[in-house]
Amino acid sequence: MSDAELQAFQMNFVQMALVFSFTIVAILAIRTVISKMVRALCDRKARASDYDEPSTPS
Repeated sequence: MSDAELQAFQMNFVQMALVFSFTIVAILAIRTVISKMVRALCDRKARASDYDEPSTPS
């Protein structure tokens, strides 16, 4: 393996590692945002049902 090939492989590996870590961070961020939105929606639904009628909490 020549020096140039090794350098190209290293660059490729670094690029892949960067993309991989960025993907993981993005997925985690999206998951937290979605869970926060779902929680907010559930809270809103619970409050709305509380206003509508006194239902037994499950």
